[in-house]
Amino acid sequence: MLNSSGNIQLLNSRIDKEALIGQQKLDLPITRFKKLTLVEYVDATWVKYMWWVYIIGFVWISEFITACQELVIAGAVAHWYFRGKDANTSPVCSAIGKLVSYHLGSVACGSLLITIFKVPRLILTYIHRKMETSRESSSCAQCGLKSCSCCFYCFENFIRFLNHNAYTVVAIEGTSFCKSSKIAFSTLSSNALQLAVVNGVGDFILFLGKCFVTATTGSIALLFMRHDSKLHFYAAPIFIVCLFSFFIAHCVISLFEIVIDTLFLCVCEDQNLNGENGRWRQSTFAQIGRKNISINGQHELSPMNQ
Repeated sequence: MLNSSGNIQLLNSRIDKEALIGQQKLDLPITRFKKLTLVEYVDATWVKYMWWVYIIGFVWISEFITACQELVIAGAVAHWYFRGKDANTSPVCSAIGKLVSYHLGSVACGSLLITIFKVPRLILTYIHRKMETSRESSSCAQCGLKSCSCCFYCFENFIRFLNHNAYTVVAIEGTSFCKSSKIAFSTLSSNALQLAVVNGVGDFILFLGKCFVTATTGSIALLFMRHDSKLHFYAAPIFIVCLFSFFIAHCVISLFEIVIDTLFLCVCEDQNLNGENGRWRQSTFAQIGRKNISINGQHELSPMNQ
């Protein structure tokens, strides 16, 4: 549709015809024809800008789908945590229903923030790669583009991390995206030590799980390949098998990372609502929340709402 949205212009002058024939490298002497009519296709101005709309829309939609996935998982985990035995038999379906009914605006806002930082980073990365292949580009310009790209990358990851926790607060509290982001940032700032421990230990264990799945899959593939007498080189197929197995393990195990982050914020909210009277929703997590991890013996787990 975009390529067919241009304008066709007639070339009446002899100079325009010769220029067009020269550009197209056509072996067509115009002196042999008494009457010659040539046309030129010119792209419409709005078509050039529509490509940017398509690119931005594609990035936004992909981030929107990812955010919907995170919010559904966070909603299902929060529903199980606070409902306990009274939880719905299908918490995922319940979370999807709440997402469609109440939280699509929050998801769209969060994904738009990531798109605002991601699209300029992709553009700068593309320009930097083009300049690397060009001999006329200066090293100072390449360094500046690389630095700007790194800054956008850091901002993008920070917004992505904050959005992930904001979606969890949206699932727990049912508040708007901006208010949930403020609550999530306040909670993470006041519980930085616990957050570092949970993320550090959790990420290490999940990474070991990915490595275990990759090693197991590669070993099984090697055992099968050894029975094939026609195959004498195992490195390339084993590498491909391990690569795909690590990618699949990463996609599956990343679910547990979202669950761990959601449970951390659920413990903070549980401590805020029920910690003072000792009636925690989950006794196991209550024991973890009551543990003293500070040097002076004070409880450092802060409530979610100050």
